[in-house]
Amino acid sequence: MKRLILATTVLMGVLAANAAKVASVAVKYPDGGTEGLGDAWAQCQVKAGDEYDPSQCSRDVGALRATGAFDNITVDVKESVDGVVVTYVVKRKMRFQGPLRVKGNEYWNDGKIGKLSELKDGYPYGEQEFAAAAKRIAEEYKKKFFSDVKVNPVVTPAEGLDGFVTVTMEIDEGVRQVVESYEFDGNEAFKDSELRATFGSYPWWNPMGWFNSDPARDQELAEARDKVKAFYRDNGYLDAQVGFPTLGKDEKGRTIRTFEVKEGTKYTVGTITVTGVKTYPADVVLKSAKSIKTGEVAGASALAAAAREIEIYCGSGNSALTDTHVTYRTFPREDDPQTADVEFAVKEGVPVQINKIEVRGNDYTMDKVITREIRLSPGDLMLADEAEKAKKRLESLRYFERVRYYMEKVDGGEAKDGHAEKRNLVYEVAERNTGNFLIGIGAGTESSVFGQVEISEINFDLFSPWRFRGAGQKGRIVVQAGPRVQTYEASLTEPWFLDRELELDVAVYRRQRWFDDYDVIRNGASVGLSYPVKFWPTWEAFGRIGFSLAVELVQMDDVSRGKFYNPKTDDDEWRALKEEEHKYDDSVEIPFEVFWRHDTRDRFMFPSSGHNARIYGDVVGGDNNYWRAGFNFRQYFPVWKKHGHVFQIGLRGETVDDFSGGLPIYDRLFLGGSKSIRGVEFREIAPRVYSRENKHGRYVPWGGRTSWCMNMEYSVPIVSIVRFALFSDLGSVGEDEFDLDTDWFCWSIGLGLRLDLPQFPIRLDFATPVVDPDEDVDEKVFSFSIGYDF
Repeated sequence: MKRLILATTVLMGVLAANAAKVASVAVKYPDGGTEGLGDAWAQCQVKAGDEYDPSQCSRDVGALRATGAFDNITVDVKESVDGVVVTYVVKRKMRFQGPLRVKGNEYWNDGKIGKLSELKDGYPYGEQEFAAAAKRIAEEYKKKFFSDVKVNPVVTPAEGLDGFVTVTMEIDEGVRQVVESYEFDGNEAFKDSELRATFGSYPWWNPMGWFNSDPARDQELAEARDKVKAFYRDNGYLDAQVGFPTLGKDEKGRTIRTFEVKEGTKYTVGTITVTGVKTYPADVVLKSAKSIKTGEVAGASALAAAAREIEIYCGSGNSALTDTHVTYRTFPREDDPQTADVEFAVKEGVPVQINKIEVRGNDYTMDKVITREIRLSPGDLMLADEAEKAKKRLESLRYFERVRYYMEKVDGGEAKDGHAEKRNLVYEVAERNTGNFLIGIGAGTESSVFGQVEISEINFDLFSPWRFRGAGQKGRIVVQAGPRVQTYEASLTEPWFLDRELELDVAVYRRQRWFDDYDVIRNGASVGLSYPVKFWPTWEAFGRIGFSLAVELVQMDDVSRGKFYNPKTDDDEWRALKEEEHKYDDSVEIPFEVFWRHDTRDRFMFPSSGHNARIYGDVVGGDNNYWRAGFNFRQYFPVWKKHGHVFQIGLRGETVDDFSGGLPIYDRLFLGGSKSIRGVEFREIAPRVYSRENKHGRYVPWGGRTSWCMNMEYSVPIVSIVRFALFSDLGSVGEDEFDLDTDWFCWSIGLGLRLDLPQFPIRLDFATPVVDPDEDVDEKVFSFSIGYDF
């Protein structure tokens, strides 16, 4: 068959070169018949008398295939005295007459197998498509541990219906052997449970196993074997071998699959050398390999990462040698077989100048959204480090499943007259789903139960009707309603406003919060701009500085009656929530904020390193006039990286004071609850006032003007999505601005669980106060919340 195709291709090429004329064109069945092929003729553009063009024949074949009505399409080209004879040979597909007939099935009924086949009544199918349907059924059987299943499609002409066929799937299910466990023979360094976890096989009680299916098909088992082998190699067992799992029985009669393991030696890194470097000093190149060090485990991934670091180093700098290729070899020492010396062999590339930058694979995302993340331009020397940084920036956008870049040669781009070779820099992306539609029920100790509907798109396009995707904006609409909170919000973020690194944030909202003695409703809109802070000599961004302006209508509702006083003051001044409502209800506030923020966390959800910092200052005008200043800092430390231990510490502080007219209760500061100091009731840590009728009975937290809070937490993974945490919270609220008085100081300790569910993280905490304020506080031993760090 290959020889026939080659001969036909050569003949077509020769005829095209001689510019032969087409003598005749025919469309036939394999048996030579021609009846009823008018629809096929309609797709063929090659005509008698035309100049022969093999590319047009190829396009005709594509058109015939696109109809979906024909199978096994070939072109026969022959030379005659009158010119070229072109014959299209086609086989018409058969129309399937349902339902699918099934024989030999016991595990699934006929209807289930019909769905698995994906055959549709009345649709045309070829022999290969019927075979593919049988394969789909067999693959589903194998997932259910029918490892020897056989499915054969039998095609029969339908009675009384010309061109229609019936299909019978003859199934030999074989014996179902449900694998109850995956075992390992020959492993000493790692437990069976550790090796099973590499391919996602967990005990029934582990929540991670609820979202995975154990490998059953040959391909899945081969992938499981490769993952176990990669795990060994990454832990220094570079010679490890893992066999394909065999099916058998253990001493208890259970069906098991056993992986034969030959661990080999665990290597540590000895001396590290670099060979083949001519342009750069070898010792300088060696320093660029930061992923491995002498004395560390010689893991395969670490060695490959080090080789890549050397490639990037050699592909950067003044020489910038594109196409530099680095391989590594390990040499176990004779006197110390567990130590392997490492040699990186460098094959240097050549300097390359960028001709132009191309983007491929972006069906939705605009080219400029991608190219603005690339700090290289046409005419620049290709710098591997800059190209790699651009790749990481594109990956961090979360628009793409995959990002890769490469240099593509261009016609006339050869190096000459002392000038570097010219090539195109191509970034190729594979887009992912960037939209999210969420309907759910949430709960929290402070927020109670609430329903939520959210629509968001992280690659939004406001000016693309009906598609609304591809411009790199972030759009979000959220509705949240419950007995304690109610929120309606729409927001838009444009990260490159006016095609500059200006980030524009716009939001409109209505936020209502029910407290025990009053409710607060804020209706408003805000707009903000921020710009990255950069310093010489690297000019890398060090956070963002910006400002925001908002206009809010603040209302109070359902306000409790009664007069209250502060027993710590000598005067007879009394206070009333109704008086607060009278003075500050329906107030318009216009806050103007200046801020700086910096985020170096390794990931937004469940970070293990880096920090998140924010410093801000507000000046508020309108009906209420006051100022506010504060900071919020949180640092993450990977304590025991191998086992996923993380220590985090957070510190925040804030102070506020009015210019004139007093400070409303809804703008004062409070602590307590799952988002600040756990172990006490929500907003319990704050100066308070007491009812005149019951001096030490009923009270209302009145809030202060200065607060600070520190949170420390040490967490360890129990299973992949569950972490155990020990924590301590402490903080205080002062009555006046810059007041660090400890009258309202509280310190609590506790333990908790972290359920790291994507889009739905849950924190469950048990805490108790160690040091209380001078006044008694209501304790809240258990608290839970949905969300990320506070």
